[in-house]
Amino acid sequence: MTNFLINTDKKLQKVVTNLNKSACIGLDTEFIRESSYYPILALIQLSNNRHTYCIDVLAIQNTNSIKQLLLNKNITKIIHSSKQDLEVLHSYFKCYPRNLFDTQIAASMTGYGLNVSYSEMVDELLNIKIKKGSWRTDWLKRPLSPEKIEYASNDVKYLIKIYVKLNKKLIKLKRTLWFKEEQNNDLERKNVITNPIDAWKKINYPLHLNNQELKKLKKLAECREIIAKEKNTPKRWIISDNCLTKLCQSTAKESDLFKSSKIDLKASEKELLIKSFRTINTHQSKRRQSNNHNIKNRINKYKKLLLDVSNKYNIPSSLIANKRDIEIFSKNHACVRFMRGWRFKIFGKLLQ
Repeated sequence: MTNFLINTDKKLQKVVTNLNKSACIGLDTEFIRESSYYPILALIQLSNNRHTYCIDVLAIQNTNSIKQLLLNKNITKIIHSSKQDLEVLHSYFKCYPRNLFDTQIAASMTGYGLNVSYSEMVDELLNIKIKKGSWRTDWLKRPLSPEKIEYASNDVKYLIKIYVKLNKKLIKLKRTLWFKEEQNNDLERKNVITNPIDAWKKINYPLHLNNQELKKLKKLAECREIIAKEKNTPKRWIISDNCLTKLCQSTAKESDLFKSSKIDLKASEKELLIKSFRTINTHQSKRRQSNNHNIKNRINKYKKLLLDVSNKYNIPSSLIANKRDIEIFSKNHACVRFMRGWRFKIFGKLLQ
């Protein structure tokens, strides 16, 4: 396949016109996000069965044709481990791509393990070893060297071939509906683009928090997200996740609020966080007492059953139910993810 660098509007229009005739295309992005909340898009890679195209968005004036391509529901966009790419594309184009096929999700449903890398899939399915580049590459630096273009092109060069093989395997295993359900849930816009009110869901908080402590976590996480967006600063630079969970517990002090902060906050921003900290009194309720012996027995029982199911279907156990899912369900039978959809059919119903 031939690699092309697209760095003019005229070239882009010709390429997009050609790609719009395709039933499926490979898609990837290169971006920088070391010191900002919003990712900075530097390059978009696209491929069809004949060529790969590295689109230099820094050099092009009108990228609207790319947006229309992303929104074209008749073209399948094949992408590996797509969440970060979807986030950067949404940030840049203010849209959410349609008709996706995430090869990492498909791989996890067809026996290749959880979070398998793109290079591993190329090696496993096509017996091709990709020359590795550095994740520390400054993709904003221009001009782009031939080595960078080759590295970026490789990330989309084999996606269509991988897609064909994985799709055939999904059909053979009769897991196409499983895959579609998993992808629809995992790549749902709200799971990729964080709404401040839902920011707490991305924090690995202790399960022993009582209702008041959890309310404080939600409020502080929401405020942190709002400030991070407004300042375009990584949220961990405002308050780290570890510090955030400690702040929610009854032993926390107001003076602990800014101990992990790596940036200077305005008085109004500090006041917003202080107000959130003071709003909810974590001393109001006690943690519920549980029969730890019974819970431990249930956890061990469920883990053994999970391992049997994982081996039977050749699917990673943590994809079906992770440790946190098992602990939550063992404590209060909450409606965790394995009590819905394809997970329920192979595992959840066995626990009823």
